[in-house]
Amino acid sequence: MPLFSRAVEAIETAVRLAAAGFRPTVALERFLAARRPAGLPADRTGIIALEIAAPPPVRVSVVILTLNGGEMLRALFASLAAFNTWPDLEIIVVDHGSDDATDDVLRAASARFHIRHVKPGRNHSFSFSCNRAAQIARGDILLFLNNDIELTEDIMPRIVAGVRQTGGLVGIRLMHKVAGAKVPRPQIGVRFRWNLWQRRIAAYDATPGSRDGLRAGHPCHMPIVTGAVLACDRAQFLKMGGFCEDYLYAYEDVDLGLKAAARFDLPSVALNDISALHLMGATRIKRANLARRRRWHRHSLRALRARFGYRIRRLAWLGLFGADERFDWGRRPAVAVLAQRTDEAANRAARELATEFAEFADIKTGGFMHRNLFGYDLILSRLSGLPLACARNLSPMALSIAWIRAGDDDWRASADAYDMLLADDAELASRMTVHLGRPVIAIGERGMVETLHTAVSDFLRRRLRFAVLSRKGQNAAAAAISAALRAVGHAARTSARAGGRQPVSMRDDVVIWLAPPGEAKWPVDAIHVAAFDAVPGDSFPYDVQAGPPGGNVEAWLGPVLVEIGDCDARRMAGLEDLPLEDMQHLDDGVVVPFWRGRPDPTAHLTGAS
Repeated sequence: MPLFSRAVEAIETAVRLAAAGFRPTVALERFLAARRPAGLPADRTGIIALEIAAPPPVRVSVVILTLNGGEMLRALFASLAAFNTWPDLEIIVVDHGSDDATDDVLRAASARFHIRHVKPGRNHSFSFSCNRAAQIARGDILLFLNNDIELTEDIMPRIVAGVRQTGGLVGIRLMHKVAGAKVPRPQIGVRFRWNLWQRRIAAYDATPGSRDGLRAGHPCHMPIVTGAVLACDRAQFLKMGGFCEDYLYAYEDVDLGLKAAARFDLPSVALNDISALHLMGATRIKRANLARRRRWHRHSLRALRARFGYRIRRLAWLGLFGADERFDWGRRPAVAVLAQRTDEAANRAARELATEFAEFADIKTGGFMHRNLFGYDLILSRLSGLPLACARNLSPMALSIAWIRAGDDDWRASADAYDMLLADDAELASRMTVHLGRPVIAIGERGMVETLHTAVSDFLRRRLRFAVLSRKGQNAAAAAISAALRAVGHAARTSARAGGRQPVSMRDDVVIWLAPPGEAKWPVDAIHVAAFDAVPGDSFPYDVQAGPPGGNVEAWLGPVLVEIGDCDARRMAGLEDLPLEDMQHLDDGVVVPFWRGRPDPTAHLTGAS
């Protein structure tokens, strides 16, 4: 990129971040809000009709962890006494070493509720203690409840009905009460989005989006439901292996939801017609100092990326483009159409896309000031003479599509930068497929919206995004591999930075290394292929050992793609944890020895090893 363009990009980015208080996600949300038209229709996908007539008389085991949270427990039990009508509750309170008034609070609450007070002797992880509590629980349904929750209505009948009817993980709408805020902030579940500044896919507490008018007040599918109030069938929870115990007070609920969907086809359902008050972050702030919390978070994030990072990225693409309602974003993609100002076909397509496919669709001309593509999720280009490399602030996660029109077939120099190719009609698509050596999809009579929806869904489900990384002298081999990948419908890019510090983009599903990576930073959420002979001392964890391509790239690539496909299937299926043993029969007198007899994988981080 020319020096002047880099300077303009840096200035624009600095101004945008400064206006948003140097918070990147706020800057993006402001951009989307400014471009979004008023009165967008609510999306009905994922809405569930929940029947609660005569719920079965089952026992519910409520699991609460606490550490010096006596006053929060007092408020929780007061709200439970005020609103709960469910007759058969077992409350298991796991005390991680409190030295406040927790004992007195539980002693007083025992006059009203059946409470089992477990003192394992130290601060275990959330996953570890929740799993042990689930093993000894005597209820049919588990309800994991933060100690900083206060009920504002009777939630138990709806929760029981939700678990019984859907069989999945069930949460409710939370009203987050943040210190200093006048109005509680609603959370309707957990979603994913790109975190471009940290080069990863991020899970975040989802507030109602632009098309969440129905989801905000009805039971619905969500990507994840928060562990602050999370219910499920106990037998199913034990069968799944419970919470993964590699985490430490972050992402346990995200991992469980991903595992439930991948391995057991169980949904995450948010009952957003009922709610509770959540004193946001109160427990975690008191539990550890800031430096320790950050260390725990980094540890948990690494665990999540290693276990499910690949699946999260693939499903996040599908959810954004409307191809998987379970990974819905609460909005549709933001589209930029790159075209000449007088291109009527492009203007018509932009209007159609904004109505039926996109959150909004902007026409961007080829002038310098119109090349800023910040915030757009899909780039549809009619300009063969404008390489994407000329664009500024283009997200690495944006899906790029070249739209070839009749009379403009000079795309050979720029087509390789695009993920997909479209053409106005079948004859042009056939001719350009031969000319460019890769599939070109015809729009034809189906129209742009239907063609784009079908083509994008098919691409995201069946194709992968490759990075072919080489070093000096290997450019020809890298180009040949990339061309062969594009010929069978994949997206591929080349880079001669195999030994650089960050040669891999967060968008790359598969990385083909033509040379050892050396000191390069490699993401665990991609499939790594070694396309060279083994090097002594190279401990890089490759998924596929392919060897050098030699002179016949097509013959080499065939079996490599088969191995990559197998690896992709394993990554998308998710990891399988061992089932938890049912310890319901344990007498309360031996619960603590049972607890202490199990190894805690995170003990070294809490200082208890």
